[in-house]
Amino acid sequence: MMIGIAVAALLLATENVQAQSRETRGTRTERRNERIIRQEDPRRSERGRVIIQEPARRVKVVDHEVIRAFDRESFDSNRLKMADMVFSTGGFMTAAQIRDVSAMFDFDSNRIKFLKKAWLNCVDRYNFYRVLETLEFSSSRDKMIKFVMDTPIDDPHDMEIAHKVNNAEMNAIIKMLKKEDFDSTREKLAKMIVSGSMLTSRQIADMAKTFTFDSNRYEFLLYAYRSSVDPQNYVIAANTLEFSTNRNDLMRKITRR
Repeated sequence: MMIGIAVAALLLATENVQAQSRETRGTRTERRNERIIRQEDPRRSERGRVIIQEPARRVKVVDHEVIRAFDRESFDSNRLKMADMVFSTGGFMTAAQIRDVSAMFDFDSNRIKFLKKAWLNCVDRYNFYRVLETLEFSSSRDKMIKFVMDTPIDDPHDMEIAHKVNNAEMNAIIKMLKKEDFDSTREKLAKMIVSGSMLTSRQIADMAKTFTFDSNRYEFLLYAYRSSVDPQNYVIAANTLEFSTNRNDLMRKITRR
């Protein structure tokens, strides 16, 4: 009888050990899986749950044959319908392509309709200011600049990080700013350009020098500060202001940010 009791106790102890072993393996597996999940997707909530996000879609830039197809159309109305089809099916264009298509339209009113659609589907929006030269009237440029500034885009495609302007691009920007007849339009255009780019304080200073009046230059410099890659050097830009009162006011407002 004592032997039977001993055997039963041995079997019970064995089962307990096996159960603990299974529990330990399960815990280790859960921890290992948790580590794998953390390595695969570091974006987690405070409680440790994985935050599932859809992968960014690949941007599809249209072929140049599509641009030539716009040119074969005889009427603006047909070009607008073609643009609707291209953009509604996930098509994107570069600023250069948009400029080429815009130049094909016969009337500014239709150009604006096209450009408003194209702004939402432009892969290099920091270059979008170049399409403005296709508009015949300054009032049309003003309307388009206002639309761009009033229509910020949260880009789900992650297709552009703030663009750093190179020397060749800056030369083109300065040339375009100098073409404007009025500081009011120049200020709007300059703000549109810096809103999608990152510039050095020296580049911002060069843009500021194209202004005729200190008041417009001041408003531009205050706005452009957010786009400076070297804010520690922004005194260079501030020194383009002619009046010390404007310089002091600009530096005071920047210091308080």
